[in-house]
Amino acid sequence: MFKDKDFLIVEYTGRIKDTGEVIDTTSEEEAKKANIYDSDRRYVPQLVILGEHRLIKGLEEVLYSLDPDQEKEVEIPPENAYGTRDPSKVKIVSLGELRKQGITPYPNMPVRFSDGTYGTVKSVTGGRVLIDMNHPLAGRSLIYKIKVVKVLNDEKEKIDALLDRWFSRKYMPAFELSEDKKSLKVTIPKELFLLEDLQTRKLLFAKDVITYVLPEDCSIIYQEIYNKSIFTQ
Repeated sequence: MFKDKDFLIVEYTGRIKDTGEVIDTTSEEEAKKANIYDSDRRYVPQLVILGEHRLIKGLEEVLYSLDPDQEKEVEIPPENAYGTRDPSKVKIVSLGELRKQGITPYPNMPVRFSDGTYGTVKSVTGGRVLIDMNHPLAGRSLIYKIKVVKVLNDEKEKIDALLDRWFSRKYMPAFELSEDKKSLKVTIPKELFLLEDLQTRKLLFAKDVITYVLPEDCSIIYQEIYNKSIFTQ
């Protein structure tokens, strides 16, 4: 039995109940078989911090009752997945309005509006566009097979997992944790210096460490080392 803030490494595959269509998986083999393989994604067991709510509600709830190495298949109803369908979220928008936003719609096209909302184009008829603002999986029951493959208990293991989440396993930052666990020094490798969202990643990593791993009064110290070798390679 697990509790909030436990760090679990899990593997899973999710399908739509009535079609058997795979919608998400941590397995590269399953992704390729289902024709949903994404070359930009790493297909490895994923870090889940219980209570963080990164998973859909029904899937995270199952994890609390599992044991290490236990695999379980569970059905998740719409209300614990992506919600029930709301007919009021199906709207008619003028074609001219979409074009003003730089959108040339076609059926099944996902669209993002200037106010940050998302939708899917259902049809384009004349100057009218029917857009469904429901999540594409709203109203669908899902079947997930999930397994806890590892539990992280050591602080350094947890920090390593969070570095993997926010940075790059290929260019993993090194870190040094003080004996009293109130100071964590993270050295950013030169390969990440020009990463566009580096500052955001540093902020989110620090937030997760302070929230889930180390004491609230701990300090996260970032170090970037610049020397001649950086500019001559």
